[in-house]
Amino acid sequence: MLCSIGLVYSFGFFTRAALGKEKISDEMLAMGLAKIVQGNMAAAKSEALSSAMGKAMEEYLILRLGEAGVTNNFERVVREVLPSLTEGIENFHILAENTGGGTYQVLVKVKVNKKVIDEKLRFSGIALEQASRSKILFMVSEVKGKRVQYWWKGPDFFSFLNQAEVLLYNVFQERGFMPINHTFGIAEESLSPAMRREELDNKGALEWGKMLSADFVIIGKSIIEDNNSFALQLRALSVRDGLLLAEGSETGHEGSSELLGQVVRKLSDRLIPSMLSLGSGTSAGVQHIQITLKGMRNHQEFKNLQQFLKEDLPGVQSVRQSRMSQGLLSIEVDFTGSRERLLSQLLNQEKLPLRLVLESATDTQIILQVAQ
Repeated sequence: MLCSIGLVYSFGFFTRAALGKEKISDEMLAMGLAKIVQGNMAAAKSEALSSAMGKAMEEYLILRLGEAGVTNNFERVVREVLPSLTEGIENFHILAENTGGGTYQVLVKVKVNKKVIDEKLRFSGIALEQASRSKILFMVSEVKGKRVQYWWKGPDFFSFLNQAEVLLYNVFQERGFMPINHTFGIAEESLSPAMRREELDNKGALEWGKMLSADFVIIGKSIIEDNNSFALQLRALSVRDGLLLAEGSETGHEGSSELLGQVVRKLSDRLIPSMLSLGSGTSAGVQHIQITLKGMRNHQEFKNLQQFLKEDLPGVQSVRQSRMSQGLLSIEVDFTGSRERLLSQLLNQEKLPLRLVLESATDTQIILQVAQ
């Protein structure tokens, strides 16, 4: 077994606080260390180099995304970005080496290919340029036995935040969102019946979002049982697009390791990435989405589809062929808006030159079958 330690420094900067909004260097200094086991110097050198370069790329990623960016997208970063992060190394140079005490140490300068890293982040659905702080409204009812409290029933009378909403307020504020203060008088005549319902549906929540100028609305309920167990159910909506972005539910028991605050953070981690990838306000941002088409019969069908996407589908910025094999074609689409919006427009366009059937969809990839 080889034990290794990596120490990393951003080349040309001394502290992260000093970075501010300055351009991030594409060169990183990294130190790697590994034990020499049974005289195997080559293995120790390989291990130390691998450790140092991996740490250098992780440090660059943290600088590129910032604390909030890494935190908000941590699951995607770990699952989709880190395993192939070293592919973003353009080159590296060994500046110094040292052996002693049964260890091998190396100092390496790593040059990062920024374009490759940015593409990996985009295709993982991680927003690189965050919009100005997104405004968010929380509408989470609290259910205790037969008693149900929710502020939108009568905003003038019951306007304070319940426990779940307070925790959500704090978590989302930490993550760079701007929670909306609804604790002020709202004219009763401006409220529709849909906006007063205990079981608030998406339509009613979106009306509230529009009234209070929110970019996103979090709706749901916190259910607290007599035995102090609880359940939290949340949905995230985009006010601008009228879309359900994500939803989830979690349960817990008071006194266990999974308290309400931990459950709120866990659910927030599930909701936030889809909200960030969509963007806020009027600046949706360009999404890079891969579409795989199965059952293409000839190149002319692709040309017709490409022309349709460019000329007849709002929001499409560019269309590029990325891979082609027998009966299978992959294209990359730059689209202003969400994957959901692109998919909805694509499948509901009367001018579409091919009849397409959805096979599967992830955040950054859509697989469609050409109907024969």
